[in-house]
Amino acid sequence: MGSFVTIAGKVAVILVLVVLGVVVSKTGILSQKSLSEITTLLLHIVTPCLIVNSFLSPDIGHLELSGVILAILLPAAAMGLAIALSYLFFRKETESRKKVLRFSVIFSNAGFMGFPLIESILGPEGVLYGSFFVAVFNLICWTYGYLMMGGGKIRVKSLLLNPGIIGLAIGMPIYFLRIRLPDLIASPVEMLAGLNTPLAMMVVGGYIARVKPREFFSDMAVYKMAAIRLILCPAVYLGVLALARPAAPLLLSSLIQSATPVAANCVLFAVEYGRDAELASKSVAVSTALSLLTIPVFTVLGQMMLG
Repeated sequence: MGSFVTIAGKVAVILVLVVLGVVVSKTGILSQKSLSEITTLLLHIVTPCLIVNSFLSPDIGHLELSGVILAILLPAAAMGLAIALSYLFFRKETESRKKVLRFSVIFSNAGFMGFPLIESILGPEGVLYGSFFVAVFNLICWTYGYLMMGGGKIRVKSLLLNPGIIGLAIGMPIYFLRIRLPDLIASPVEMLAGLNTPLAMMVVGGYIARVKPREFFSDMAVYKMAAIRLILCPAVYLGVLALARPAAPLLLSSLIQSATPVAANCVLFAVEYGRDAELASKSVAVSTALSLLTIPVFTVLGQMMLG
């Protein structure tokens, strides 16, 4: 019970920032244009810096090649299972709603919400392992997710030059070659990495603020989606982890990321490709609020598995 309360407290701190994002958006301090610009800053500057900074920490141990391979395969398995599960539901929905609901099931908020939680619970080593999850997330999001929501050809540039891949491409050589960056570079990277938690959660709050309160209770498909995203997907993935038995930081970090709510990308993709943006916003809002209960449960289950 103590572990549950401790982890719930960390999730609650994250949600306070989400609420702050709702407030500053409702009061006009944070405009829609500002949300878009901050999101771009987070994706292209802060996220790569967060990943690179995790490789610079003196607190992480030696990363074996087998650990790297497992850190790539496990997120791929988590998302593959989510894709399979998404096709078992929402068959009677309209095409636009179906795509948004299935996207919501498949893609968790592994970066924006996952990284802050992992950092607070596991520290830099957890972020290091979590960066592989985000890289796999980006690869699948900009291939399968892009084709599902937008159609058309895959953008090779977006696939290869997404923030997760860039962060790993910079951070891994620094780590494995034992390169020591001068303080003039390392300090700004660390400072920019520190922006991730407050900015990312306020952006999520900003998108939640766009949804009318009464809309949260009028669409039961959103709660069905939330149950699949927050309970069924991580529960099935927990079974995979029980068989794979990875190192403790990898097990917990990937489990937390698989249990996070709907990715903010759901709203961005829905707006970009003319899908149901209001449904996407509700999906992010409802799943984020409910994750206050579900993330601590799965984190404690992961800890129990580790003994």
